[in-house]
Amino acid sequence: MAWSTRRLAELAGTTAKAVRHYHEIGLLDEPERASNGYKRYGVSHLVRLLRIRRLTDLGVALADVPAVESGDERARQILRDLDAELAADIERRQRMRRDLAAIMDNRAALDMPPDFRTLADDLPETQRSLLVAYSSILTPDAIAALQEQLSGPRGDLEAEFAALGAVFKCHAHIRSEARVTAAS
Repeated sequence: MAWSTRRLAELAGTTAKAVRHYHEIGLLDEPERASNGYKRYGVSHLVRLLRIRRLTDLGVALADVPAVESGDERARQILRDLDAELAADIERRQRMRRDLAAIMDNRAALDMPPDFRTLADDLPETQRSLLVAYSSILTPDAIAALQEQLSGPRGDLEAEFAALGAVFKCHAHIRSEARVTAAS
């Protein structure tokens, strides 16, 4: 059985351009040519092309296909690295889905991470902006600590600083009077 480049590509679910590229980079052997000069691909070419497609569909880079096919330790490392990438991508996409669900359920503002649903509602805009920035650079543990801190009791920070100022003023007055008394 002999197929043209176009027909081989169709059978393998790829393009003739991809088949030609695989020839150029040495992944697919050139077939014999008919007397009219056309390529004549056989079953072995189809099987090879399907094998290449399977590996690339799994995420293996074309440059790594020969190494993965060798089955040695480098092949196992390439596959472990690929698996780790996929696991990280799955985790990122699951987080994205949770964020989208929180936004669609109106439990989270568009700019806030969903874990901060109502915790940031009463914060000034500058602090909300910091939370947005923190959510993209802090580790999950640091975010959890920040979330815990925000969920605890919060007073009026300005009032607390004002009270602190009054304490310092009182303390300064007492020290001043102590010096006057000591000098007399």
